Amino acid sequence: MMPWLLLLGLLASGVPQEESGGRGRSAFFAFADREYIFTVEMVKPGIPLLNFVSMTDGNARLLARNVRLEIGNRRAACRLLAVEAGDFQQPMMVPALTIHPRSSFGVRLEGDFGQEVELDGASIRIGNEDFRLAPLSRQEFEMLVLRVNRLNLGSPDFREDWRVLGLEPLGRRLARRK
Repeated sequence: MMPWLLLLGLLASGVPQEESGGRGRSAFFAFADREYIFTVEMVKPGIPLLNFVSMTDGNARLLARNVRLEIGNRRAACRLLAVEAGDFQQPMMVPALTIHPRSSFGVRLEGDFGQEVELDGASIRIGNEDFRLAPLSRQEFEMLVLRVNRLNLGSPDFREDWRVLGLEPLGRRLARRK
């Protein structure tokens, strides 16, 4: 769960971000269901982070170009995913990564995001499904991160974890038209 701890550290770092009240423009977006949890957060102007948790039993392929952020009246597709390699190394830039079963990970998104501190929307396509992330306020986002950090990825029954942690579905999952 290290990426989620990194995320909390960035939240506490004092980076100016607006409260959204959970609607419209926001620096924080999330999707959650019993298979995946995705979050997108603008940690600095023009610098978004993507974190995910997979509660599935199979691999999924995440292509950078399938992560789209809405900025004003345009959609900005991610070009690359920046994976931190270590404390003193440059991040590795990759066009795709594999989401492994029962795992969590975080990456920085590389693309033409200007100096935006808030987004109008965020979506992720994996296979033939689109995940539309919901806007959250800073407080809602921090509460979600605290709960997600407590998920047991080795659990035989995630429904019980969801109930105990008080997690609720967020965002929308849509089958993609062919």
